[in-house]
Amino acid sequence: MDANSQKKVIDAGFRIIRAEDEPAIRIKIKDMCHHDWSTLERFPSKAARDRYMKNLLEDNMIITD
Repeated sequence: MDANSQKKVIDAGFRIIRAEDEPAIRIKIKDMCHHDWSTLERFPSKAARDRYMKNLLEDNMIITD
């Protein structure tokens, strides 16, 4: 999804999350408060991150890019 499409989705009230492994295992977010990618949370392992991400994605207003 390009930046213009992300902006449209965010303006509609959605939050976009992204998993990242480098430089740290973390989840990044882009929403109305964070117009650029910012770290939502860091994790000790990929499994912990993936579990947390799965829980976040149960919210209908949170999507991945």
